[in-house]
Amino acid sequence: MERVNIDKLARISTATMSNSSDINNSFKTLKREIGKNNLEPLYEWFNNRKDKYYKIGWAYLYNHYDVEDVFQNTIMKVYQNISQLREERFFETWVTSIFINECKRILRNREKISIIEDLDKTEVQQGHNIYLELKDGLDRLEDIHREVLTLKYISGYSQEEIGEILNIPIGTVKSRIYRGLKQLRSNIEEVE
Repeated sequence: MERVNIDKLARISTATMSNSSDINNSFKTLKREIGKNNLEPLYEWFNNRKDKYYKIGWAYLYNHYDVEDVFQNTIMKVYQNISQLREERFFETWVTSIFINECKRILRNREKISIIEDLDKTEVQQGHNIYLELKDGLDRLEDIHREVLTLKYISGYSQEEIGEILNIPIGTVKSRIYRGLKQLRSNIEEVE
């Protein structure tokens, strides 16, 4: 399987669409095509959602190359395990869970790299201190609070979707969002 480059996903998708216009992104088609070792529909599916997943990966890892690794590992795991998923309605939630777990795995296997090291000097100069304060505030949150805030406010998931992704009740999602926001405000006020 070739290595996935996020920037090349769009070109893969365009080539896929011109070569096989009858392929759609339905779960059954994905499952069937993956069974035939044709990953193009899966690449196309990811291409249609690459911005959303990139934001999730960036929120965890702050490193483009690590996010590319997460895309690659997620595609491999979906490819290897799609036959185990029975219900189409859980497909995106399942993929998102795999993606998040891969982000966490990378975090466990490497030392945290400061966001400042990943940004070039012009980006820091052009950026506002607000972003860095927010980033610092998020970094100081407990993982369970940072996770729900990232899914809610960066990736745009609903509370119900977050509950499905993390396999927790909606009430727990709401309380984690509330407590996370409260702690984030406190963290930012401490910096000021």
